[in-house]
Amino acid sequence: MADKQEKFERLILQFQHLLSIEQIMEARNIYRLAHEKNVEAMVELASLYKFMEEYSMAVYWLQKASKSGNSEALYQLANCYYEGLGVEEDVKTALQLYKKAAKKGHADAQNNLADMYLNGEGTSVNYKEALKWFKEAAKQNVVEAMFTLGIMHEQGIEIKKDEKKALQYYLQSAEGGYPDAQYRMGSIYLEGLLGVEKNTSRAIEWFEKAAQFHHIDAIYNLGFLYEHGIGVKRNGKKALYYYKRASLLGDYQAKLNIANIYEKGIDVEADKKAAARWRELARQQMENDYDR
Repeated sequence: MADKQEKFERLILQFQHLLSIEQIMEARNIYRLAHEKNVEAMVELASLYKFMEEYSMAVYWLQKASKSGNSEALYQLANCYYEGLGVEEDVKTALQLYKKAAKKGHADAQNNLADMYLNGEGTSVNYKEALKWFKEAAKQNVVEAMFTLGIMHEQGIEIKKDEKKALQYYLQSAEGGYPDAQYRMGSIYLEGLLGVEKNTSRAIEWFEKAAQFHHIDAIYNLGFLYEHGIGVKRNGKKALYYYKRASLLGDYQAKLNIANIYEKGIDVEADKKAAARWRELARQQMENDYDR
């Protein structure tokens, strides 16, 4: 026991530059409580070990905590099996653990279980079960679940197509801060989908919200709208700003569009050298992507 505690102390001190004195003291307290069989402390200790990248120890404590039926322990242990952290990757075991946690009402476990049924991971594809668990997760405000329910209602997956409900789920998810849903709402307003009238101003509002979360497609679309003056006054400088952000995230087309703006001098001074440089960057990216 003393040896284990000494090892824990050494580990904690290796991360003291990232932790406050109060956090180090709390870590020691958590370690003590976990060894006194406090289940919540076991889960917290596992999180500490994960933070320190001691994944096998994280799994050890999650396994101990999960024996009591603690839903968070079951969920975190499922994540370890799903990602292969501290244990060999095993999606079937992950599925079973997510299911146990989901039945106990763990919202994120419900969403992950639904995803596995939807994609046939660790089990055969089962849209009925996926729909059931996405609905349960959405009731607990899991924005990813709301977004997927929007897709299922829009495409008629295990349920009759319903554009109105699809829109409601997308909007709920977007308002909850989910970037993919915010981008989807922008696309809906831009193209006039799901019974919504085209409204470029609203589209831009949603793209800007998604862009705050570095959503590459939303950022690119903002560049495109400003480059071509779609629904807004044309602004080459703003277009460059968004395209450069998208290019940093790896968007190939954004690099070509930057080159085009410099070449034609769209609201900026024409710069053939800059245009050539951006075209070369696009060429290099295509070459690298091809070689992978």
